Amino acid sequence: MGLDLALISFKGQSTAASVFGTLRDRVGSAVWTSEVAIVEHHGHDRMSVRGTFAGRYVDVEESDHVSQPGAAGGGLTGAVVGTIFGPPGIASGLVLGGIIGAEAGKPSELEPEPEVLIEELRQAVPSGHSAIALLAEPTHVDALISALDGSEQAVVVRRALTDEQASALITSIAGDPLASPGPTEAGDSTSGV
Repeated sequence: MGLDLALISFKGQSTAASVFGTLRDRVGSAVWTSEVAIVEHHGHDRMSVRGTFAGRYVDVEESDHVSQPGAAGGGLTGAVVGTIFGPPGIASGLVLGGIIGAEAGKPSELEPEPEVLIEELRQAVPSGHSAIALLAEPTHVDALISALDGSEQAVVVRRALTDEQASALITSIAGDPLASPGPTEAGDSTSGV
C-alpha cells in the first residue's frame, strides 16, 4: 500500500484547526488538503476526530457518549442514598447520581467507532493538544510537511506503515462513509448527488 501516517501536533485543543485553515489558504487546492483530519485530545482522555482518512470521512466525538445503564444505576443509587435527607434528598440524589453514572459508566454506543485508529491517535496526541492527521501516500505527506515551512510551533511525527498496519487502520474505518472529493473550482461539490 505504501502509506505514511503523519501527525502534526500543537499545544491547545483548537490550534490544529486554525493552523490547517491557514495552510489551506496558503497552498490552495493541494491534493493533501482533502485527505486531512483534525484530531483533538480533550480532558478525561476523550478524543474528537473529524476529517478524511483513506478516502473515508471519520467523525468521532467521544465527549457526547453517555452510559444509559450507568445513568440508571447512578440515579437509583443516588435516590437510595438521598432517602437519608427525605424527599428533597431523593430528588437531588436521583439527578446527581444519574449524571455521575452516565459519565462514569461505559457508553452504550449505537454506531461502531474506528477503535484501532482512535487508540493510535490517543497514544500519539497528548491530552490538551490537537493535531493535523494525514494517512496518505508519502509524496502527499511530504507536501504537507513542506507547507508547514518550519514556521509553526509543531511536533511532527511521521511513520511509514507496513501493509498490515495500513490494512488494520483502513479496516477500522470501513464502516465510515466515503469522503466527498471536495469543491470544484466552480465552488460546488463534486459528490454527484
